[in-house]
Amino acid sequence: MTIRLSLCALPLLLCATLPARAEEREFCADRPGLTTPPCTLAPGTAMIEVGAAAWEHSRDAASIEDDVTVGDALLRLGIADSAELQIGLTSHVTQRSKDRASGAVTRVRGPGDGMIALRRGLAGPNGPVALMGFITLPTGKPPIGAGRLEAGVLLPATISLPADFEIGLTPEFDLAANSGRGGRHPRWGGAVGLSHPLGEHLTLTGELAAFRDEDPGAHSTDARAAGSLAWQVGERFQLDVELDLGLAKGAPDRAIMLGFARRFD
Repeated sequence: MTIRLSLCALPLLLCATLPARAEEREFCADRPGLTTPPCTLAPGTAMIEVGAAAWEHSRDAASIEDDVTVGDALLRLGIADSAELQIGLTSHVTQRSKDRASGAVTRVRGPGDGMIALRRGLAGPNGPVALMGFITLPTGKPPIGAGRLEAGVLLPATISLPADFEIGLTPEFDLAANSGRGGRHPRWGGAVGLSHPLGEHLTLTGELAAFRDEDPGAHSTDARAAGSLAWQVGERFQLDVELDLGLAKGAPDRAIMLGFARRFD
């Protein structure tokens, strides 16, 4: 069964889901960045996080590839004091590849995969540690989507430091679909980041991440550095930008992402 979640349907779903009153908590979005926060939404609270546009560029001796993603949507719902449900879908992806020898260009377009996740705070709703499990739904077709179910588990954590600095840690282990026919393989790694406010509403974060993919057809390592800015425009709204630089062959040479998050109480 194919699951599709359009951005237009999200407000209707929110109205049907939220009770009349919700507990007030600090604004805490998953985006931007490579790490995942351990915070959870209050019961009766929802948040829409949207990657409005993202571009990845990769180049090697044989080809040049550019991937553009539009409408990477995540809906988060507070379902208990220290637990939340997440539903995500990548709306549209365009992959453009150019053969450097012949000059031939190929394009592939379509939706990406969906995702359902559950995050549970292990030490209260605001961290410092949580457990998160997810299942990836094959709403997209290869090469954009995996084509089969995938699953993984994360352990998001934060450490508060003096002078308003904060360290974020996110180890992760996944069971990913093989690129060949049938079967799954381990994909593991993690991310670490250091954040600091630049003012009352602006936060700067620097991060490093590395993931090892043990696909039997082609092992690879995605290692990258990232810098991001999150600007909390209002009490319930955030704008963000992120820039990634690849540090290994399995990562894009560079990437830039723009998005926003909106909380509904």
